[in-house]
Amino acid sequence: MKKIKLAKLWLAGNFENSVIFQLIKNIAKKDIEFVPAINADIIVFGPYDTNSIKRRLFDYGLNKFRNLENYFPNIDLYLLNRKIKPLRIFNSFENYPFPSVKYDFAITTHLGINDQNHLRFPLWKEVIDWSHLGIFRNLSADAKRFGSYYNINDLTNPNGNNFINKEKKICFFTSHLNEPRKSLYSKLSEHFIVDGYGPYFTKSIKNHNSSNFNKKSIMTNYAFNLCPENSLFPGYYTEKVPEAFLCKTLPISWMDNNVKFDFNEKSFVNLLNYSKDNYLEIIHLLKDNSFLKKFVNEPLLLKEPNLENEISFVKKIINCI
Repeated sequence: MKKIKLAKLWLAGNFENSVIFQLIKNIAKKDIEFVPAINADIIVFGPYDTNSIKRRLFDYGLNKFRNLENYFPNIDLYLLNRKIKPLRIFNSFENYPFPSVKYDFAITTHLGINDQNHLRFPLWKEVIDWSHLGIFRNLSADAKRFGSYYNINDLTNPNGNNFINKEKKICFFTSHLNEPRKSLYSKLSEHFIVDGYGPYFTKSIKNHNSSNFNKKSIMTNYAFNLCPENSLFPGYYTEKVPEAFLCKTLPISWMDNNVKFDFNEKSFVNLLNYSKDNYLEIIHLLKDNSFLKKFVNEPLLLKEPNLENEISFVKKIINCI
């Protein structure tokens, strides 16, 4: 095979700028041509097909007979004339249920998946600068929103006390106020100045990729960043806490307690641990410098991240072509 023919279906972002694509290209040492699914050796697909015409027609017909998952695509609709099926790789950074559709390999954020053909790859690792491993990319959408890719050394070193010396104000970037964001924002606003940024607060911003600012330039001016995850699930830890940490700002998050698998729990505030009294205890503590000093010498990452698992996983994919 002189080149690898690859198709993309229902993915968010620019897959060819992703770490996984760069590893496929570097390890295979072959040209990669993007083609329609019907001609592909590999199809990389995500969960974002729920509004496609084919999907709606498919669901309309089969829902008469049984309930279906509405999140994931039926790839076979696109491969009806194929004699040799391509490799199917499911890829998602979002907290969707694990795919029940056919796949050969899956790349998700989920912890605890007992499948040798599954790779856990959280979003925050996607936004790290991996150029020291020969992975050179243009800025992804997430990196653009922040202002750069993440420096590993900055994540593995203590945050310092800069945030303690700032005015105790909170910045909050969001496109919605779905719960628990609404309650967290409302409660903290009773006791702190909370400045909001993003589509929810500025209606002229159509989505978070069209903001005319980067987070880094704003976040560095605040002592705290309110950065709750959208939902709780083991392994679903995105860019939010690392970005606040990199800006010498104390992250105030809301996330699943398995986060200790990725991050040092002593380096940020997890509001999930303070919900029993409607966050009154942590509101008091955030005003206490003796409490805040506990975060000064804590790194976010207790060990330097690498791509060993990702490289082994991609080698397995390449060997199946």
